[in-house]
Parts: sequence; C-alpha cells; structure tokens
Amino acid sequence: MPGRHASAAQQGTPLGRILTITVVILAVLVAGAFGARELLSAQANSCDADDVVQVAAAPAIAATIDRLAAAYQEIDDELSGCDELNVVSVPGFQVAPTVGTPDGPDLWIPDSSLWGHRIEDPSQVEQLAHVASSPLVVVAPRSVASELGWPDGDYSWRQIIGDDRARMIDPGTTTEGFAGLLAVRESLSADLEEVQLVGALAGAAQSAVPSVGEAYDGLSAETRATALFPASEQSVIEYNHTSEGDGVVALYPVEGTFVFDFPAFAVPGEDASVPDVVTGFVGYLSTPEAVEQLHDDGFRSADGAAAATAGVYDGTQPAMPELFEEPEAAALAELSQLWAALSQQMRMLTVIDVSGSMNTETSGGSTRIELTRDAAGAAIELLAPTSEVGLWIFSVLLDPPNHHEELFPVARMDEETGEQTRFDELVATLGELPGLVGGGTALYDTTLAAFRHMNETYAPEKVNSVVLMTDGKDEDHPDSIGIDALLAALAEEFDPEAPVPIITIGISPEADMASLERISEATGTTAYLAENPEDIGEVFMRAMLERQCRPNC
Repeated sequence: MPGRHASAAQQGTPLGRILTITVVILAVLVAGAFGARELLSAQANSCDADDVVQVAAAPAIAATIDRLAAAYQEIDDELSGCDELNVVSVPGFQVAPTVGTPDGPDLWIPDSSLWGHRIEDPSQVEQLAHVASSPLVVVAPRSVASELGWPDGDYSWRQIIGDDRARMIDPGTTTEGFAGLLAVRESLSADLEEVQLVGALAGAAQSAVPSVGEAYDGLSAETRATALFPASEQSVIEYNHTSEGDGVVALYPVEGTFVFDFPAFAVPGEDASVPDVVTGFVGYLSTPEAVEQLHDDGFRSADGAAAATAGVYDGTQPAMPELFEEPEAAALAELSQLWAALSQQMRMLTVIDVSGSMNTETSGGSTRIELTRDAAGAAIELLAPTSEVGLWIFSVLLDPPNHHEELFPVARMDEETGEQTRFDELVATLGELPGLVGGGTALYDTTLAAFRHMNETYAPEKVNSVVLMTDGKDEDHPDSIGIDALLAALAEEFDPEAPVPIITIGISPEADMASLERISEATGTTAYLAENPEDIGEVFMRAMLERQCRPNC
C-alpha cells in the first residue's frame, strides 16, 4: 500500500517494518551492571553450569518459551538429564551489554530485532529466526470500546491523547510506551506545528503510568481512571483469558501501528559454532505444535498469522494491521530527547524584563510584554505538576542595587493553597505583568542575583535552571556590575556537578544577543533569539526543553 504505511505482506522483512524503538529506549535507560547468566544459573538445577543452555527471553514471551522448552526436551532424544534449556525472563536492556561475555546467554529472544544493534560486537550473535509477532494496539474495556464504535468503527491514535481516560505508558522504561509515543507522534506530526505537537506530548507525559501491568490494574479500579492505553495485542488476549468481567479489546488505529517481532539470537560457543540444542530448539519453535502454543498464548506466528479463533470474541482481529514506515534514527533520538525533557522534574526561575521597551507594540497589535506573558503561561502548562517554578521581573526602577522583584517564589506547581494551586496563582501573577512595565534594563545585576539564588537553593533531584527574557541591553547604573565581572563570577561559581544553566532569550533584534550568548555560554547552555516577537512562544518552548541537557547541549 503506498503512502506512509504499508501492510506486512508488502514489506521486505519477515514482519515488514520491524519495531525500531528499542534502540532509543536504551539511550534513555540507565543500564546498570547486570549478569544475565548469574540470574539464569541461579535458577538452574543441580547440573553443572556448562551443561545448561541459558535462554534469556523478553518478559512478554518468557513464559511461553519456557513451556516450549519443556515440551522440546520431552521429545528430543538428544537431550540428556543434564542438557537442559533454562529460560529466564530478562528485559532487553539488561541482556544486551552481556551478550558474548561470560555473563551472557546462549540464546536470546528479545521483543525486537533491533536489540541486535545494541550488541557491542554484532558478529557475536547469529539471528536464526523470528519466533513470533504482536502488533501494538490501543487497549480499551469493551464498554469504552463500544462508545467509540467498536467493533465496526474506526479509531485514531489522536484519541489516546484526546480522551481524558487515555494514558501513555512510560516510554523511558517500556518498549510498549515508546512505541505508543512514537505512533502518536507519527499520527500527529503531519497536521500539527511543532509547538502544538509538543503540547500534545506534554499532556501525555503528565498522565503516563509506569508499566503496562499498572495500566491493566487501573481498569479494575472503581473509578476506571485508565481506560485507553497502548500495549501489545498479545497482552489483550492474555488479560481476557486470565481476568474476570467483560474483558478488553484491541483497537487498531487507522493511521497505522508498529509491530514487535521476537528474534532468536544464538551466541556461538568457543568453537564459533552454535550448539545443536540451540538450533534444534529454535527450529522447533516454528513447528505446528509450537505455533499452536504461541497462538494459545496470544501471539501471532512469525509471518503475522493470527490464531484461527482471533476475532471479536477475544477482542482482536485476524488481519495484521497497517504498519507505519520505519522512522529515521534521528527522529527516534529526537523524540526520546523530547520525552526526557517533558517528563523531567525541574526547578525553573523565570526572569522577565519589564523595562519600558517591553511596551512596544508588535505588528500583530500585542505588546512585547503581552506576548511574553502568554508564552510563559503556555510553556508552564507543559511542565509536570510536580515541577517547581518561580517568577522574577527586572527594571532599573525596582529595588536597587539588584533591580529585581520576586513576584512568585520557586514553588511546586501542584501544591494547594486554599481553594487553588500554586499553578493557578502563578498564572494569575503572569497576568499582572503588563501593568508593571517601566524604566531601563538592569540585565547584569539581575542575572547574577538569579543565578546565585538558584545555586544556593539547588535541589539535586531536579533539573535547576534560570530562563531569562529581555528585549534590550544593560542600562543599569555605572557602579553596577559589568559584563566582564558578571562572566568572571559565573565562571567562578558555576559547578558542573550541580549545574544551574542560564538560558537566555532575546526578544526582538534590539536585544543584546552578544552579551546573552556569553552569559549562556558561561553556564554551558544556549541563547535564543525571537527575532519576531510573535515567535516568543516557540522560542520559549525550545528553551524550556533544553533544560534536560544538564546543561551542555
């Protein structure tokens, strides 16, 4: 099928475009030291470790592989009592660093072929086959699915962020989560501007649940706070077979989706050959008996064929859904970085110029300070509710010698203060900015004061930063600090182990970008220019996203 997606039958690989997200997940996970073989061996029987074939399988398929290993051992005459397949459930990010080492498995079955690219030396493995497949779907209780027109209606990825009951799964720790995020981005990017797309993904970030298991648990809660979320088709079938009630259904978005394949990576022994028991077992996994077991456990076969019983009864469809084209690696990395930025906990002090020039009217009829107010308000809405945000303003007319005023302390946005939250109070405070404009620009004194405040109140568990916005150049008293003294102080006081980057934004070409660039550079970060005041919103959004660079972007 031409266009942005094509069916599995029309694509060149065994399953078409293989899910390519696991490479990116490795970039956002902290893969600590893990000995896969240590875990495997600990669960083996009393046989010598050298007699046991260690099999590491993705958690989604590990139980099935274990059952098939037991069945294979019963029918294979070549397996003696101490030639044993020992199967353990291990996430891919823990296995990849161990492949080819004494701690690694003899056979690895992750949920995606792309895990093979994360092996330090790809020649250390031999991909023997694909074991199974399972497309990514949107899970919904039958009652909710019926409201959406199931089984005859169409469903869109847009609804997973447009419905109050929809939740994303954390893409930083789960393959399903990142696949869902990628699918949402694919479905929205053609029609939304970048700022709108970021806003949509920010909402998803704020409502994400840690795991697929917790999302399923939310279905049984009385409040049913979670009712739509991305997961594998196999998980739908498994849930329906093991849970009481009306069950769930798999919704297949019309834009397309991604598919998990389950490759079998063999690790050759010291003689560079794959043990016969490994090749024999992988061959057994494609036999009718094994495929029947895979189907019973909710998987499709390697070629995408579903069980004969697939259909409305078990909440699935027999046909493989349409698949998105494989995204470029750069797009995957960009999305990973965006999620990391949107989901991080942060402390941000926003410092806004209220000198007289901020009353300058733009071509659109709004003043610079009005556009800045609106941009700041929209950007703050993108933050996680647990983020801490403060607001200062500066002008030579304010409180010498620092010439700034704290309008709102750095505080957690979801903290309740009477009948409203800190977020509500901050939004109301931003609304007062147009009435506070006047005087010259006290840039350098304010910059140093803001930096020192965030330095002194540094929170190690959060991303600490200053975002400073101005449309002019320093016009402070001659006795105040100059640019050279400011830069010297920043160089002396900046701590790379506890960084406080100063992200500066110049509003209009009248801003002193040369000085702003030097200030940001001194704290390892970036200066931005909104050449047209109407671009302030997009520039502010980019500046906020940079906070996750900590600080060397």
